[in-house]
Amino acid sequence: MANTVSQPLRWLLALGLSVLLFRLISLGFYPLYDTTEARYGEIARIMLETGNWVTPQFDYNIPFWGKPPFQTWISAASFGIFGVNEFAARLPHFLCSLITLGLVYRFAQQTMGLQRAINSVIILSACIGFTITAGTVMTDSALLMATTLAMTSYWRCYIGDNPTQNGLLFFAALSLGMLIKGPVAVVIIGIALVTWSISQRCFIKALSVLPWLKGMGLFLALTLPWYIWAEIRSPGFFEYFIIGEHIQRFLVSGWQGDLYGTAHKEPRGMIWIFWLAGAFPWSLLLITRFLKAGVNKVKRNQSQPQNPLTSYLCCWMLAPLLLFTMSGNILPAYVLPGIAAMGLLTALLMSNERVLAVMAIASYTLLVAAISWVLLGKVSKKTEQSLLTNHMEQIQQTPLYYWKKRPFSAQFYSKGHAKLITHKAQLEQQLQANDEFYLAIAHTDVQELEQYLAKQCSTLEETSERLLLRCR
Repeated sequence: MANTVSQPLRWLLALGLSVLLFRLISLGFYPLYDTTEARYGEIARIMLETGNWVTPQFDYNIPFWGKPPFQTWISAASFGIFGVNEFAARLPHFLCSLITLGLVYRFAQQTMGLQRAINSVIILSACIGFTITAGTVMTDSALLMATTLAMTSYWRCYIGDNPTQNGLLFFAALSLGMLIKGPVAVVIIGIALVTWSISQRCFIKALSVLPWLKGMGLFLALTLPWYIWAEIRSPGFFEYFIIGEHIQRFLVSGWQGDLYGTAHKEPRGMIWIFWLAGAFPWSLLLITRFLKAGVNKVKRNQSQPQNPLTSYLCCWMLAPLLLFTMSGNILPAYVLPGIAAMGLLTALLMSNERVLAVMAIASYTLLVAAISWVLLGKVSKKTEQSLLTNHMEQIQQTPLYYWKKRPFSAQFYSKGHAKLITHKAQLEQQLQANDEFYLAIAHTDVQELEQYLAKQCSTLEETSERLLLRCR
C-alpha cells in the first residue's frame, strides 16, 4: 500500500476541500425551496417552538408519520443554537456529509493505503450527487452517513479487526438508520451483505462474525424506545409508516396514500438513470472499466477470482439500485446510500492519476458553476421567501392567509403564521370584518376573486407565482 502522496494529488485534495468550503459558506445564501427543504425545515421549526421532540409535526397538532425524527432533531437543535434560518437548517446535514467523508477516508486508509484514501475523498467530493445534496435539508445525507458507518464497520468486523467493537458499531449504525429512514435502511444494508456473502460463498461465516446477542440488544435498546413512544403519543403511526411508506410507496407507482405530498411516478428502472447522473462523472468511468474487464474476460475465456473487497464495494454500491429497480415512486437521492462505495470502488480501480485529475477538476468546475447559479437566483425552484421577507414584521402582528394553496416555504418564512383559505365564504367573512389582513394569491386566481379584492385590497409584493395583498 502506497504511503506517499504526490504534490499534484495534494493540490487536487486542497481544491476539493475548497469546493466543500464554498458549499458550506453558501448554505445560508439561498432560500429553503419547496417542497422537500421547506417541509423538513418547517417541521424542525415547529419541533423547536412546541418543545415536542417525540412526534414531528406536519403542521401544528398534525403528526408527521412519513419519516422518523433524526433529521428533524438535528435541524431543530441547530435552530436552537444558531436561530431559525437557512444556514442553521442545512448545517447539520452538511456535517453528516463531512462525517461520511471521514469514514470513507479512514476505511480506505486502513484497507487500501494513504494514496487511495486521498483519492476516495477527491472522488466523492467531486461527485455531483454527493456534493449537491451535502447540506440539503432532507433525510438522505444522514442515511448515507449511517449506511457508510454500517458497511465499513461490518467489513472490519469480518476481517477480524477488533470484531466486537466494529460489530457493535454495525448494529448501532443499523439503529441510526432506523431513526433516519426506517426499515428501508436495514433492507439496503441487508441486500448488500446478503448479495456479497452469497456471491463469495461465505454466507455462514458472514453471519457468524457478528456479535448477535450484544448487537441485537444494543440495536433494540437504541431503536425501540422512540418507536414505542411515537405510537403511544400518536396512534396510527406504526401502521402508516410500516405498511404505507415501506410497502405501498415502493410497489404502487403513483401511490395515492401519501398523507403529506405527491407520489413521484417514474418508469420502472429509472433508478439506474438517476445513478448515472448522481454518480457523475465517475459512473461513466466505472461503466467503461467494467465493460473493458468483461471483454477481456471473454477474450481470455477464463475467470479470475475477484478481489473480495471489490466484490463487497460493488454489492454495497448496487444495493439501493437493486431495491428500487421495480419501484416507480422514487427520487434521484435514493441512490445516495451506495455513493460512498462508488467513491471507494473508483479509488480502488483507478491507477491513472492524470485521468483522476482531469475528471475531478472538470467536476469541481461544474459544481462551482451549479452552486453559483443557485446563489444568483437563476434556479426555477419555488419558494415564498421573496414574497414574505420584506414584510415579516407586519406579518407577525397581522393575519396572513394563502388562497387555496399554502406552500411549505410560506409556513417556514412566516414562522407558522400563514393560514389557509379555500372557500369564498371564508374570504368574504374576513373582508366584512374590516380588520386588516394579508392575502397571498396566485396570479391565476386573481380574476376569480377580482370582485372581492378590487375595492379593499392593494398589492404589496409580487413574484412570478403570487401577489401579496394588504386587505382591510
